[in-house]
Amino acid sequence: TSLSAGFMVVHGNRLDELRSLVVSWMRRYPLAPLENEIALVQSNGIAQWLKLALAEDPEDDDMGGCGIAAAIDVQLPGSFMWQLYRMVLGRDEIPPKSLLDKAPLTWRLMRLLPELIDQQHFEPLQRFLTHDSDLRKRYQLAERLADLFDQ
Repeated sequence: TSLSAGFMVVHGNRLDELRSLVVSWMRRYPLAPLENEIALVQSNGIAQWLKLALAEDPEDDDMGGCGIAAAIDVQLPGSFMWQLYRMVLGRDEIPPKSLLDKAPLTWRLMRLLPELIDQQHFEPLQRFLTHDSDLRKRYQLAERLADLFDQ
């Protein structure tokens, strides 16, 4: 049977059952050549796990995968939504990367840290950032903060 293109939301907290559903769905309704399947996941770890699970041997008992994990675009919801914004609102109107993505945010935080460091309650950070002539400590701190915001 054929299936028209669309958007399906399936959520749950039992990953093995969700994985089995995805595998059975992909087996039942395979995409045409050169089409990509898009799956949104909550973390990069889950994305890697899903790719490996889908690539498992289909002959394995009930935990078998599709045998290959090609043409599957596994994304985080935020980056997927950003791509949709660009498609709908125009690529000229929306920048390719969000200013809140981890890499640009790291540099923005690195620029802002010196302004905040002299404020009240930032004494531990002041001590941490002393003797930081090459700005390595400030970059590491900004990177960790950006990672926290990204999560």
